[in-house]
Amino acid sequence: MERKKDVNNDEIRWKKIGGGSLRFKGRIIKPGQVFRAKADEIPQSFRDVVVPLQEIPGQKSPAPPEHEVVEPVYTAKPRGGGGWYDVVDANGKNINEKALKKETADKLVRDLSK
Repeated sequence: MERKKDVNNDEIRWKKIGGGSLRFKGRIIKPGQVFRAKADEIPQSFRDVVVPLQEIPGQKSPAPPEHEVVEPVYTAKPRGGGGWYDVVDANGKNINEKALKKETADKLVRDLSK
């Protein structure tokens, strides 16, 4: 006698992400656990902690967002005199912790710009 797996074709696999547990259909779903459920059984409010592992039937998968690639810009900026410099990014944040001499700061700018 063969055992057959009773799987509904409408059910897809889901994975619980995030912390805490989720009570669903009389079961406790722990973080990282994979379970089967229909897409209409999972409320939209839980979609941030439960992600589908398969494509949802009748729904297109969202296109990945397009991001602009911004080249980082680094410059050597004098630190109040005495020949000491800071390397700063486009936002004005210092990259180095200690002050650098001009040659060392220029070398760091060239290395970071590669």
